Amino acid sequence: MLHEQLDPKSDTNEISFAALLESLSNQARAGTEVTLGSALDQAGARMHGVAILLFALPDSIPLPIPSAGAILGVPLMIISAHLALYGERGSLPRRARRIRLPLRMIETMIRFLAVPLRWAESRSYERLPIFAKRERLVGVVCLLMSLLLVMPIPLMNAPPAIAIACMSWGLVQRDGVFVGIGIAVSIGVLVSILIFADLILNALTA
Repeated sequence: MLHEQLDPKSDTNEISFAALLESLSNQARAGTEVTLGSALDQAGARMHGVAILLFALPDSIPLPIPSAGAILGVPLMIISAHLALYGERGSLPRRARRIRLPLRMIETMIRFLAVPLRWAESRSYERLPIFAKRERLVGVVCLLMSLLLVMPIPLMNAPPAIAIACMSWGLVQRDGVFVGIGIAVSIGVLVSILIFADLILNALTA
């Protein structure tokens, strides 16, 4: 990975996210139960970012996973709230670490996202720490976007999930550019919802 070459202080135990997905898939195919905790143990020091990314990616593009927003939104809220309260240094609760990662979800991400992830990894690196180190702010914004994911708002799953994926990717890569993009997308999502709600209200009261 490019950022590993540029950043000698990176955790030597860290592996790329695409490689992590492949490792989890191999474990699941071998009959080993894959949990969030086992994934994080392989991910190294980027615990919350990896955890949020695992649950945000399946809903960020139209993938064949029914009710993904409702199913994945709850773990996203738990992890995002924990990040907002404790920052990246806090350890996730044992209950969260025991969440099982279905093989179907892992393989779907590999099938649709392996190439884009490797492309993004080759172009992201440690930069703009003013954004990359705002872990608790990222947790708050991810929590807000996660709440939108579990709400029954038509056609609104992808935008919040994309925002969450960008912010968590920024945490994983320590790349403030992606964190900033994710925050900007989140603001756009909230503004769009407010405008839409105002239009509906005006139509009802007209």
